[in-house]
Order: sequence, then structure tokens, then C-alpha cells
Amino acid sequence: MTSPGAPFPNADGLCHGTLQASGLPARVLAALRASGFATLGDLRQPLPPCDKLDADDRALLSRVAAYARATCERRPPPLNLVEWLALFLPPRLADVIHLHYGLREAAAALALHEAKLRDTGFQLGVTRERARQLLGLAFDALRQALPLFAAEPLFRAAEKSLRDAGGVLTPSALARLSAPDWGGASPVGAFLLLSQLIPGRLVLYRDFFSEFSAKLVERTEKALRDRLSAAKGLLPISEIGERLPKSARPPGVPSPEPLLLVLLRHLPDTFATRDGRAGLAARDGAELLRETLSATGEAPLRILLGAFNERLCPECRRGSGYIRDVLARDPLVRKTAPGRYALPGGFQTVLPI
Repeated sequence: MTSPGAPFPNADGLCHGTLQASGLPARVLAALRASGFATLGDLRQPLPPCDKLDADDRALLSRVAAYARATCERRPPPLNLVEWLALFLPPRLADVIHLHYGLREAAAALALHEAKLRDTGFQLGVTRERARQLLGLAFDALRQALPLFAAEPLFRAAEKSLRDAGGVLTPSALARLSAPDWGGASPVGAFLLLSQLIPGRLVLYRDFFSEFSAKLVERTEKALRDRLSAAKGLLPISEIGERLPKSARPPGVPSPEPLLLVLLRHLPDTFATRDGRAGLAARDGAELLRETLSATGEAPLRILLGAFNERLCPECRRGSGYIRDVLARDPLVRKTAPGRYALPGGFQTVLPI
């Protein structure tokens, strides 16, 4: 996080911005304008009574005015994600964000961090349509200049986490990262919220987060598929990375391998092995299965399945139906007994000397 005394760019410009840039609700803005306030810089003055506002609105105005004052004086306090939401949103809208993005959940699964509007409404005790409206109001506030200015250190923290991981992070890897920037909120939910707050700055692609544009990731995916399709068998991922065209190479990273590996783990028709190779599931499963049989010798399907999957990255593992299909189509594999398989040349059982 940026230290409290560090200067922030564009603070002077913010002070001359309109009151709407504060993210305050229209009713609060109307009360301020009625008292002669016109810019964010005016919030440095003593606040008007605003007697027609309820207690929550007055508390929100007080918080935002204090932050605006500190910003104009170029000393904005650092905020973690939870503090940021609590500062710029009334409690009702902050609850909507927390519930919709599962910020209080520790789960790594991405599906658990963006609830359906119906489920968010159920937890709030409102209809699906009302939940949609509340979520829209929250985003309308958070996308104003002052809240986005305050969120900049959060975006930089997320981008640093991505860069440290080679430019991409899966939800499971992200869930294992602990950082004070999220204030105890789920990192997966935080990344999902930020990716939707400013689309394109943090990219969600095929269930993983990337600092690269969706267009570049699509190009990399196409180049990966083309390279695998042209190959005659399993390829080292490092070799694929070295031969990527310039248009498909992620800029500013030492190696494209992290992106390639994440893509291989998320494409249903490819797989990545734990020893750094990649292949097409329909074509190269037989090659990997022969390697497995060479190591195990004659073996039943259950043993083959476990040994085969041990050679794959966890996200690429296959079920018994896939193994049966590969065995049935491979002319080099012999069925030695019901449910038992071997390569030619005997049972190949490894015996102790």
C-alpha cells in the first residue's frame, strides 16, 4: 500500500472537480448545492447542517468530505478494500457488494464469488430487480472520480500480484495469497469486483485473472492451438513459448510459459503434464498412456487411471471413461485379462532384483 504521506498524482485536478465526482448520492448532492457547494474542494469548508438528510447520509457525507479534504491536501489515507467500500458507500450498498461478490467467503471457486441477483436479493430480503438496482447504485458511486482515485492503490496491488505470478492467477492460486490490501476480504472476490469496476484493467478470461488484454490472451490461445495441432505428439511448453509469434507474446514478462500453462489447464481439449509438456487430449493421450504403462507394467484400469493422472496437472486430469476410450483405440495396447492392460513384449511387471 502507498504510505499515508506519499503524494498522489492528479489530486489538484480532483479538487476542482464537480461534486458528483465524490460518488455521493443525488439527495446528498442536492443538499450541498442548496448550501452553495459546487466542487470537491468546497468540501474542505465546514459542512452545512443538511437537516433533511438521515443519519446514514450525514455520516456518509462526513466520511467522504474528510477523505476529499485529505486528498486536496495531498495526504489521502491508505485504504484497504473493506475500508474503501465502507467509506464511499452507505451500509446498505456496502452489504450488496459484500454479498454479491462473496467478500466474506474464503472459497477459491470463482462461482461462489458472484451470486445470482436472485440469491443476492434473497439474502437482503428484496426482489431480484431491487438487488439489481442496488448493485447499480453501488457501482454508480464507486465509478466516480474520487472513489476510483482512492481505489488506485488496490488496483496496483492486484496488478503486482499478477506480475509476481507471471501475469496470470487462477482463483485457487489467488485464494492462497494473503495481503493487507483486501482487509480480510476474499482475494478472489476482490479481484472479481475490481475486474468489473474498470473492465479491461484486470481481465477475467476462461475463469482466470490476467494483466494482459483479452485480445492478447485470445491470440496466445490461438497460437497455442495452432502449435499443438501442427505437432506430431507431446511438446515441451518451453518450446511452444519460444516459438510464439510476437503478436501473441505477453509484453513485459520474462516468459509466456505461465500464461500458456494456465490456458492449457483451462482448455477442455488440451492437457499439460507435470514435467512441462503439452498435448491435445484426443491425440496425445495415447502417448502419455503408453509412458504410464511402460512404468507400471501390466496393470488394471484403476491403477492406470491413478498413474496417468499423476502425470497431469490437477486441472487436466481425466476420468475412467477417457482412459477406456484411449485404451480401446490404441492398437499397441493389449488387453491381457478383463480390466487389465499391457504393452507388447510381456506383462512388463517390474520385479525386485
